Amino acid sequence: MMRRAIGFMAFAVLVTGCTEHLTQPGVCPTFCPGGAAVFKDTVITASFGTDSSFSGYLSNAELTSVLVSSGGSYGETRGIIRFLTRGDSLSVKDTLRTFAVDSAIIDFTLQAHDTTQANAFIDLYRLPHTVDSTTTQPQLDALLTPDRLIQSVPIRSALGNGLYHVVLQGADLAAIAFAPTDSTRLRVGFRIRADGPTAGRIGAPAAGASGPVFATYVTADIADTTLRKQVITRASDFAVTARNLGVVVDHSVLVVGGYPVARTFLRFAIPNFLRDSVTIIRATLELTGARPVFGIPSDTAQLVANAILADFGAKSPVSTTRFALVPMISGSQSVSLEVATIIRTWQGKTPLPTVIRLALGSEGATFIAPTFASSRSATGMPRLRITYRPPYSFGGL
Repeated sequence: MMRRAIGFMAFAVLVTGCTEHLTQPGVCPTFCPGGAAVFKDTVITASFGTDSSFSGYLSNAELTSVLVSSGGSYGETRGIIRFLTRGDSLSVKDTLRTFAVDSAIIDFTLQAHDTTQANAFIDLYRLPHTVDSTTTQPQLDALLTPDRLIQSVPIRSALGNGLYHVVLQGADLAAIAFAPTDSTRLRVGFRIRADGPTAGRIGAPAAGASGPVFATYVTADIADTTLRKQVITRASDFAVTARNLGVVVDHSVLVVGGYPVARTFLRFAIPNFLRDSVTIIRATLELTGARPVFGIPSDTAQLVANAILADFGAKSPVSTTRFALVPMISGSQSVSLEVATIIRTWQGKTPLPTVIRLALGSEGATFIAPTFASSRSATGMPRLRITYRPPYSFGGL
């Protein structure tokens, strides 16, 4: 009996001793990483001569804003908006009825404007049916004559963004009366003016609910008096910015946004040690502005960086889940974007191309169009600042 008790106690001591030995930190180098974590930094400059800007991505009619401006750094731009055909009759009780026009309203949304200029107005003009997307600002200006003026709308105040109603009654209706050659399509030209150079953005059809609307209030030719009053509402189907095509584009820098809409592709040569086993903690894309960004004060646009799925040059498809963005405002210049989520896609067995695409969130629909030094510039080339952790060294493996 005594022998069995002594044997049991010896076994218990042996088991307890083994457990304590395995749980003591630093005693098992076979299973524990050796040393403390090490973090390192490296800077990679964009590959020389491989970064480029391409333009022409969106047509004028696809943009969410119509830009209007009057001089200064804004340049000269005008707006052209066309509405769907109104017709010269309407269906009431399944029968087409002629009508008399009582009044009309043209609605438009001012999305943003320069609040630093006093006495700001937006002038609306009736345009001939010959005006289209190829009409330039100088050509349009020749048509904006006093006899074509529909109405001058004062911008309400320093906080005058929002919906504007242009109400036409009585003699004012003559400005929008249709001739046979018009096919009952109303075309309106928009021009902004103030005491000094100014600018604004007007919502286009692509902006959805803030797109322009033309409503005509009529009295239909029908005996039933309860059905005589009708409203014919027509949305806009075409809105473009008329520009001076003589503006020179600077091709020595990287351009993002503007018009024609430009996007930039940055290419980097990544060393093998970053591709294989390191853990990327942080990655910052540093861009040096070629000049300060100019736009409507307090207006913003997002600079968006995307990973690309395949390198097909200007038509490279981008990842919609691996991206980074930073707001651009008037006066900003050099920017930094945290792009670790993009750089990590360059690692592993099936890495994506080591390319970053830069685009503007409001392409062609803002005066903001940042420009950056390129890999060919003497200073300020695009670069990545990467913080990474090398792999742990495991003892005994």
